[in-house]
Amino acid sequence: MGNFHTVVLDPDKCKGCVTCMKRCPTEAIRVRNGKASVLYDRCIGCGECVRLCPHSAKLASYDEFESIEKFKYKVALPAPSLYGQFNNLTDVNYVLNGLLELGFDDIFEVGRGAEYASAVTKLLLDQERAKKPVISTACPAVLELILARYHNLEANLLNTLAPVDIAAKMAREIAEKKAAEMGIAPNEIGLFFISPCPAKVFALKLGVGVEKPYVDGILSAGDIYMRLVPVMNKLVDVKPLSQLGSTGLRWATSGGESAAVFRGKYLAADGIENVKRILDSIEDNTLTEVDFVELNACVSGCVGGVLNVEN
Repeated sequence: MGNFHTVVLDPDKCKGCVTCMKRCPTEAIRVRNGKASVLYDRCIGCGECVRLCPHSAKLASYDEFESIEKFKYKVALPAPSLYGQFNNLTDVNYVLNGLLELGFDDIFEVGRGAEYASAVTKLLLDQERAKKPVISTACPAVLELILARYHNLEANLLNTLAPVDIAAKMAREIAEKKAAEMGIAPNEIGLFFISPCPAKVFALKLGVGVEKPYVDGILSAGDIYMRLVPVMNKLVDVKPLSQLGSTGLRWATSGGESAAVFRGKYLAADGIENVKRILDSIEDNTLTEVDFVELNACVSGCVGGVLNVEN
């Protein structure tokens, strides 16, 4: 899993209360001498310890916003869940225009990648060789959990790229064409995903499922939200930048991926404890009446990620 640690501990705040140890889905946490420690070879980056720590001793890792300045041409990749952070948001273009005001040169919505993933999923589910129930691989924490603890279910995993990888691949191709017209070299283009959870940070940093990482940095949705609010309040000219349909937007919440696939026999579950129960049922062959299973480690889906301001 490399040297990147998606969750780190602040030992000064840790009280050794064992809350994190009891709730870790892969038993990756130990408490010794009154302090918690993470066994990173077992950690799946779900962020459950960050969510539950009563002393805020667990911290999720991500890149500082200032890291975008390393690149001449900067592209923001906002997750669909980012829009849900803003109360009474009637037009997502306010968010996208705000990102440009923060210093990004272009935007590519990750929800567009989700729409492509939905189309591919429909085709794969129609293939008779797909082992049922097919399990979505969109949540990297769930994917890591299966690879770590449910080896018998690997054949059930949906063989597609994650929406953010699809979006990043498309965004880079577009950015390279635009940057070339301005005399900017490909290595001067920076793609930055705005993440709702540490699991996605983990997956993108390590390039899980791809030959090499498609993005150059991962930013916290909560940090970006705090920077966006004052900028959005001052916007006068709001350009129509969004190219996202309702299908991609639905992916932000539990059940959204399944609804986008338009399949009648599906199951969607969220929250790591519920995820484990469903995986146990599939492994025990007691859940056989569904074709597709969508699992999200965070409660309510990506809108419940610990890098968000709130669920």
